[in-house]
This record gives sequence, C-alpha cells and structure tokens, in this order.
Amino acid sequence: MITLLIVDDEPIERTALQRMIEEGFDDVEIVGQAANGREAIELAARLKPDVITMDIKMPGIGGLQVIERIRETDKDAAFIVVTAYDTFEFAQQALRMGVRDYLLKPSKTAVVLETIGKVAGDVKASRRERESRARDKERLRRMLPVVEADIVSQLLFDYAPSVHLNELIALLGEPEIGGGFVLNVLLLEGSAGDDAPAEPEELQARLAELLEASGVPGWIGRLSGKQLPLVAFKTPGASYRQTAVGLGRRLVQALRRGGGPEPFIGIGGPSAGLNELRRSYHEALLAAVDPSLPARFCLYEDLARHDAPSPGDRMPELEKAVLEDVRRGGWEAATAGAWRLVDLHESSGQPLGIAQQRIFEVLVIVARMLEEMGYEVGKPYYSRLASSFVQLKAETGALLGRMAETTALAAGEPEPGLVASMKKFIKDHASEDLSLERVAAAVDRNPFYVSKLFKSQFGMNYIDYLTECRMEAAKQLMRETDKSLKEITYDVGYRDPNYFSRVFKKIVGHSPTDYRKTLLRPADRNR
Repeated sequence: MITLLIVDDEPIERTALQRMIEEGFDDVEIVGQAANGREAIELAARLKPDVITMDIKMPGIGGLQVIERIRETDKDAAFIVVTAYDTFEFAQQALRMGVRDYLLKPSKTAVVLETIGKVAGDVKASRRERESRARDKERLRRMLPVVEADIVSQLLFDYAPSVHLNELIALLGEPEIGGGFVLNVLLLEGSAGDDAPAEPEELQARLAELLEASGVPGWIGRLSGKQLPLVAFKTPGASYRQTAVGLGRRLVQALRRGGGPEPFIGIGGPSAGLNELRRSYHEALLAAVDPSLPARFCLYEDLARHDAPSPGDRMPELEKAVLEDVRRGGWEAATAGAWRLVDLHESSGQPLGIAQQRIFEVLVIVARMLEEMGYEVGKPYYSRLASSFVQLKAETGALLGRMAETTALAAGEPEPGLVASMKKFIKDHASEDLSLERVAAAVDRNPFYVSKLFKSQFGMNYIDYLTECRMEAAKQLMRETDKSLKEITYDVGYRDPNYFSRVFKKIVGHSPTDYRKTLLRPADRNR
C-alpha cells in the first residue's frame, strides 16, 4: 500500500483530488490533507507518507520551500508538484529538488491517475530495492564471521589456497594497516573445573564487539577445542606494543567478565604483510607456553623475561622451524630440529631438567597446533625425568613419532562412504549458503578434518570444490533451459550476476554469454 498526503490551500481542489485517487486506485491510501505549508511539514513528519502532492502557490510558506524543509528529515518521500505554471525555469527548479513529476491545474482525471500511478510504481520499485539491499546486508552480516574464519584458516594453517582468497579479503575490506599480528586465545580450566568454552557464535560476537569498541580492526578465526586465533591490525602510526598490550588486556578482562573458562592469550610479533601472519601465529603459540603468568597474556618478544637463561639467539628460530616442519607434515625434519634443540641446550651448559622442560613446552605447542588442524593427539608427556641428554633426545623422538603415527592414521583412507556422503551433500545443497562447518556437521566431523580431507582426496580447497559444483550446475542449466543468466546466477547460489560471470570465466575459460553461444544446436548454426 502506498500512502499519500495532499497539500493544497483550496479545499475544493483537495477534495476533488482525493476522490479521483480513491476511485482510481486500490493500493493508494490518502493518509491526510494539509491546507498550508506549516501544516504540511507537521503532517509529513508525523505520517511519513510515501507520496506528497504539493501545491506550489500557497499563503505563507511556499510549496518549494516546504519540500526543502521536509527533505531535511525524509529523504525518501516522493513529491508531485501541483501548479498553474508551466515554465522551463519552474521545471529546472523542481528537478533540482528531486521532484518526481508535476500536475498542471486544471488536469484531466486520466492525466492525474497516470501521473500518480507512475510515481506510485516508482516508489514501490524503490521500496523493493531497499528491502532487497537490507536482506543482502543482513545476509552479509551473518556471513562475515564465516568469511573471516575461512580467511584466518587459510592464512595461518596453509590449506590449499582458494582461488577466492583475494576476493574474500576484498569482501571484508582489508583495513588500512600498519602491520598485523596474531593472538592465540586459550580457554583454560576455570575455577569451577573443566568449563566448556562459550558457544562459538557467542564468543565470536563478544570478541567482534570488543574489537569494534577498541578501535583495533581484526579478523576472528574458528574456535577449535579450547583455543581461538585472532588476527589484529594496528593502524598506521600506532605502536605495535601499545596496540598488542592494550588489546590483550581488554580481551582478558572481557572474557573474565563473561564467566566460564579462564583465558590466557599468546601474542605473536608484527608482520609486514598477510603472507607473514603464519610466523606471527607460531610466535603466539610459543608465547602461550606458560599460562600461569598473572597478566593472563604474554607477548612473544617478552618471552626472554620469563624464561631461564637463554642458550643463544638460535633457540626461538629453531623452535619455530620445528612447528613449521610439523605443519608441513615433515616429521623427520621436525624430529631432527628437536634434536638440535636438545644439543643446543647441552652445548650451552643448560641443566638437563630445564632443557627437558623447555622441549616439553615446544611439544605442547606442537600438540595444540595439530589440534587446530583437526588432529586429536592428546597432550604429550615424558614417561620420566631424563637421566642424560641422549635419553632426552630418544624420548623426544619417540613422542614426535607417536604424534606422526596418529596424524598419519587420521589422514589416511577415510571411512567407506564418507567422501561420497560429503560430495552428495555439497551437490544437493550447492545453491545454498553452504559453509564448511555445515558440511562438517552433516558428516559429523571436525571442520579442519573435512578441509584436510578435501585437500588430500580432491587436491583442492573445499570452496573451490563447491565452486566447481556450482559451475557444473550452471552449465547444465544453460544446456537444458532457456533461463536468463540472472536467473541461473540465483539458481546456483550466487547473488551478484557480475561476480558469477567473473567466477564462471575463471573456472570454465569462457564468459557465460560466450559459453552459451557454443551450445547452439546444429540446426541453429545452419540457419
């Protein structure tokens, strides 16, 4: 229903216009009449009509002045001016003010109805467009946490790079940054025992609100087990340390106020670009080796203040190299690196007990990282205090060997039917907003495991496989139906035809229009 306000200082004109509209339209409701400009301003503010017919020549405030006043508080109202003047200057002025149309006094009923019908149709179209934009905005709002988590996973855990990674980052609007860094949020046992972490959506919402309130832009990853990675960006000119310490303190305070598990946050060093964030993540893991620190957060650059005397500058780099080798699946290299750590402790004169404790902390970080990647390896424990550095190397190798066996078993041939079930679910639901979490829930598996399974079984990222399914569906619709490209865009799960066309050309090698031309039947080609 379109609401309309009539403004005219002549009662007969108002009555006649209302009668014509009521008899000519079922979907236009007259919500009021105003006899002068001041009354028109008051009624427009209270009734918020969709359309206002405005008499130009009225005593007191003129019609064009009234339009300007109403425009200050209502940008969407559509105006039809009613005037006895049909001049070029008047038309120019009306257009500058955004008037939709005008009626000359006197006008025939057919002209009045045609003019009002046209403007009412424009208002309906604008309303539908606003509602569509609002729905798209709401869908985008719900989708952004999923997009953020997917980007963080790809940047930190080196899954097969998605062809859409840059477009996903563009969708979020990569902030103007002076350097990014990673925080690893651990949710430990609370005072009441082994409390479960908050619901992922609730935790992400709380962290997003905190980031917004702090003025620090960032992306929030997925909650896995009891840890959650977060990428933060300092603004140009801001100090990394000031930003990191302030954000770490706010996060701890906010999570403590929310109840539940006790938080501890490891904070990695700054990175010059997105491709260096994985190093910052490894540093964040190492910064969280001692969650008993009273501040409840620790910067990687401050580790030396809490450690035993350092055996040398090579130690942190060797520790990060072990993590990187494990992440890549290079267990032999990781074991050799761990042995070099033992040798370095021994050659620097470190007591055996301190060396074993430090190596144990590195193994705990390895276990946490594997958990993030979807492998349940449990917490590593030395069976006893080593009696020599040789024995420490042997025990360390055995622990890494057991982790390697566990991950190899988990990454081996999946259960019969699991891959087929995943493929069928994706094909059946490819046209929907299908997240990795939803696919994982459908097969009752960890999202990280599903992501790794896609890489090992299909040689591609999950989102790339979903894209291929959508492109195959689009090609089938082009072969078997006469639907427009816009209809096909929506049918296969996209909302933007231009974006669909870009993806189609990237995957298929031809634009949708060119591809469709190749599908002409032989009979069509011979005509």
